[in-house]
Amino acid sequence: MQQVPDPANTGNASDHFWTLEKRIRQDKKNPGVLIELRKSTAIWDIAYLVGDGVIKMDELEGFSEDLIDAVKLILGR
Repeated sequence: MQQVPDPANTGNASDHFWTLEKRIRQDKKNPGVLIELRKSTAIWDIAYLVGDGVIKMDELEGFSEDLIDAVKLILGR
C-alpha cells in the first residue's frame, strides 16, 4: 500500500493530489471499506466477502443451509 503523503513536507501539490486520488480509488474497491447492503443482493454480498477473505465459511455457522449452499455455489463458479 502506498504511503499517503504528508502535506507539510515539501513537494509538488499535484503529486500529493494524485497519490491521494489513487489511494481513494483502491480503497473504494475493497469491500472492507464500504459496502451497500440490500436484502435482494445479500447472498452475493456474503459470497464476495467470503471470496475476499473478509469472513470465513465457518463464520456462517448458524445461517440456513440454503444460504450456505448458495454461497458455496457462487464461490464455485
